[in-house]
Amino acid sequence: MKQTMQALQMKGLNTLVKAEVPVPVPGAGEVLVQTRAATICTSDLHDLKSNPFGIAYPRILGHEAAGIVVAAGSDVKHLPPGTRVAVHPVVHCGKCEECKRGFRHLCANMEHLGYNRDGSFAEYFTQRADRVIAVPDNIPDAAAALLEPVAVCLQAVARAGDLKDRSVLIAGDGPFGNIIARLVKRAGAARVIITGRVPFRLQSIPGVEIPDTDPTNCVDVAILAVSSAEALDTCVKALRPRGRLVVFSALKEPVKLNLFTLHLSELEIAGACNDEDRMEEALKCLGDKDLKLGELITHQVPFENWESAFTLARDGHDRALKVAITFS
Repeated sequence: MKQTMQALQMKGLNTLVKAEVPVPVPGAGEVLVQTRAATICTSDLHDLKSNPFGIAYPRILGHEAAGIVVAAGSDVKHLPPGTRVAVHPVVHCGKCEECKRGFRHLCANMEHLGYNRDGSFAEYFTQRADRVIAVPDNIPDAAAALLEPVAVCLQAVARAGDLKDRSVLIAGDGPFGNIIARLVKRAGAARVIITGRVPFRLQSIPGVEIPDTDPTNCVDVAILAVSSAEALDTCVKALRPRGRLVVFSALKEPVKLNLFTLHLSELEIAGACNDEDRMEEALKCLGDKDLKLGELITHQVPFENWESAFTLARDGHDRALKVAITFS
């Protein structure tokens, strides 16, 4: 077993470097995963640009990953070495008031790969074993790395309520908007409208309507899947009376919201943050041939070319959805 490994460390704003660091040692309830694929999330790009969550430097980034268990702590019996796995980055404490109330995904003491735990843009990383799930052979490594993105999108769909025969607007044509659109159709929505700015991305979402102008007073549910105040306004205007807005993408700065409109139309607003233990459902979705979620992996880039992978993820919206960094 190697003693050191290569990893991508964030050492400051717009400063991501390849560094040689010790291979982490799993604790009693953890596993050590040899990374096979790690996808770049929009939040990774935001972290590098502005560090909105206050990550302490240096930190190994990355939180969407799949790989192979190479070592397990003494308390771990169900994930022996050699098991192919996908990993959920969120680690709840199980002790705070939110965890006791059943809202472990809103844990007050939450740990998260790439934020306050070293992440998966590395040859190896550790994670608590209950946040790791075995992956069947029919799901490739890069697709398996989408476990958490699919899980959080399932949360957004759940927060939208019963979608059968309903009309839904999704604001945002990025990877999350794409996944949500597929899941909304799977949930039985009769009409799915998506708004965005990039023709390549809009055309990558099957079976949806792409309007020429912003829809008005015509949908039952609107899901905000891009961090844009303009898109939020589009969502609110699109809702018919008794409609529901699901805020999936975060808007850090305060925004204007017309409460008079909310009052007159009896609108509802629901947040969607992390997910309520949807790992198994997400894995089933990844193996669903009808959903074809693997299509979102448009590029696989070897780890040694990590700089070009990040450039593509940041600047290549006209040709890329999810970029996976792959490890030999």
